[in-house]
Amino acid sequence: MRIFSIILADDEQQILYGMKKGIEWEKLGFRVAGVAQNGKEALELMEEVHPDLVISDIKMPFMDGLELAKHIHEDYMNTKVILFSGWDDFEYARLAISYGVSEYIMKPINYEEMQNLLMKMHEELDKEYNEKMNRARLEHAYMESLPLLRQQFFTRLVTEKMNKNELQSQIDNLKLEFTDAVYSVVAMKVGRGDEKDVLSELAVKQTIKEALEKITRVYEFGMSDNEIFILGSNKKHDVGRITRTIDEAVVLIERIFQSRISCGISVSREKIEDMPSLYEQALEALDYNLVTVEESYTYYNDIMPVQDVKEDWNTKVENIGKNITHYTEEELKSQVESLLAWLHRRQYSLNEYQVLILEISFSFSRFYKKYQITSDMEFAGTKKMAVKILSLSTGEELDHWLVNYCELIRSLIQKKQIDNNVILAEHARKIVEERFPDPDLSVETVCGELHVSSSYFSKIFKQETGGTFVNYLTGRRMEEAKKLLLQTDYKSQVIGNMVGYPEPNYFSYVFKKNCGMSPVKYRKQGGDADEG
Repeated sequence: MRIFSIILADDEQQILYGMKKGIEWEKLGFRVAGVAQNGKEALELMEEVHPDLVISDIKMPFMDGLELAKHIHEDYMNTKVILFSGWDDFEYARLAISYGVSEYIMKPINYEEMQNLLMKMHEELDKEYNEKMNRARLEHAYMESLPLLRQQFFTRLVTEKMNKNELQSQIDNLKLEFTDAVYSVVAMKVGRGDEKDVLSELAVKQTIKEALEKITRVYEFGMSDNEIFILGSNKKHDVGRITRTIDEAVVLIERIFQSRISCGISVSREKIEDMPSLYEQALEALDYNLVTVEESYTYYNDIMPVQDVKEDWNTKVENIGKNITHYTEEELKSQVESLLAWLHRRQYSLNEYQVLILEISFSFSRFYKKYQITSDMEFAGTKKMAVKILSLSTGEELDHWLVNYCELIRSLIQKKQIDNNVILAEHARKIVEERFPDPDLSVETVCGELHVSSSYFSKIFKQETGGTFVNYLTGRRMEEAKKLLLQTDYKSQVIGNMVGYPEPNYFSYVFKKNCGMSPVKYRKQGGDADEG
């Protein structure tokens, strides 16, 4: 029997405890992965647990069950919801249906009724899992995949600059609908394992496609070993929603197929003629993601784009360039020495070898421009570099030069990346300091202003500060609230509004959770110094 995960949410602790302890969950095929006493806590748990089912009361503080169901419906499409209510209200039921709620049940519910309901939900979840693995369904999807002519058109669309008239003619003839306001591209590679076959791989691709189709128009096709998704929308793409959708699909793929994927995501553009550049961005982001295996996707704006290596010496040159920021000093030295060993077997003359080392060095030097590195050191100036290389009189000296030069680039880029991370975190802290009273300030609004994805920002902020952005923002608000409580006569609800909590009860809840006592008690005791 499959075991599905559940989150329970109810503001009455006794009912919550009774539900958790009073039902033999595992015998029914479920596991309680978390409990919450309000909708906000349940939503925070969602990101960590990704449950198959949420069972929630409707009437809860700070965020009720209906609003929770709405968030789940929008951002967690694989999760089913059961709502309990003591109110026989048609409007509640209507909203619940519109938010994709599976069951709307009136209280009180006895044990037998709950058991039957859970058995029904397990059967539905089991059926959905089986459908995703059903080979007949996959074979049908494979037979209904894009015809050869569409495949050829999509390939040309992302690799060539097509004449406008020809482009429109092809779109009309193939009955496609490229009428969207903006476009972006996602390039995906499916991780391969010994047990994987073509249908399993197709199932993974279909899962991603179905997930993206819930938020945007999707045009899908294969190129080389990658699956390409062109996303079309009538409004500017929200990269946060795209990445959350991919994250949700990844959870399902890992559960059902025990498979991993890597994705590269381009920025968005308004013109379909920009498709080749978007495709290149997606491929570049995918190349980066294949190195950072702990992430399932990389957004193009989160990396510094690197130009393609134009000279055709050896694939080692390209590989060193792509991975130079990730190598340790010893790893880089080993890669460069491997390149040099290959060059030696070509038996160049000294003059030829000097020119070749100079050309390879110039190829690497583009990183200075891409990463905006400035340096007065001898290696940084191309004129000085050319004079130095042409003055070297042995192959050993030239080899030593190239190894040192690559190590210099690696160290300067890594320092620049560290500096950039510090700057990003400082900008975020400055935004908090200036606007923490704004109740709408969030990770999403900060990322929008800094033009980075929430996943990248959250990782960098935690790396630089040791904590999450939400905790940092809450801490700053609590710090200001404490000061106002001790230094002014403002009422608690006024202070809450001044530090970003317009809902008085929620301000008291957050304050007590973070400070160990209510705002009123904190003021009465004179602050931290008198806390018992």
